[in-house]
Amino acid sequence: MNGEIISYTVIRTPPVGFEGAPYCVAIIDTGEKRVTARVAGYEDGQSVQIGGTVVALEEPDELGATFKFPM
Repeated sequence: MNGEIISYTVIRTPPVGFEGAPYCVAIIDTGEKRVTARVAGYEDGQSVQIGGTVVALEEPDELGATFKFPM
């Protein structure tokens, strides 16, 4: 399932227990609902855009991401 980024932020200084900074957290419109999710594959300095596409992962990754940036 693909989704569209409605809004996002890049976390550079995470709270205790949330490793892997920097990382992207986005509000994603899946067509059925909007979800807030960590997006796998963010690299520091990467351009992220509202309206951009993300792809749902079958299972959360080791850091809890449930979507990823397309390759």
